[in-house]
Amino acid sequence: MLRKFAVTSLTVAFLALGAGTCLAAPDPAKLDELKALNQQMFTLKKQMVDKQLEAGLLDQEKAAKIKTFIEERQKQVEDDFAKGQYSGFGKKHGHGFSKTSPSPSNS
Repeated sequence: MLRKFAVTSLTVAFLALGAGTCLAAPDPAKLDELKALNQQMFTLKKQMVDKQLEAGLLDQEKAAKIKTFIEERQKQVEDDFAKGQYSGFGKKHGHGFSKTSPSPSNS
């Protein structure tokens, strides 16, 4: 009797969790807005690199590397949008997301 209750409870829990992800389908209109904003963001980032190059803050090689990285990231985001996904501001490898480094202390 206890075993049946446990199996039933787990089944209901898994179904409830699965239903939540189905209900959270992205809105196509909002995805289109995000696509447009991301396109603007990548265009501005490339313009900033060009301005830094003109100002002498970057050399030609470094600017080319940065722009290549921006273009690769842009393609990755566009691929995610094509799948109906949005990865946000990256893959969360920055400060606060590392599992190997300790969290910063306030001392």
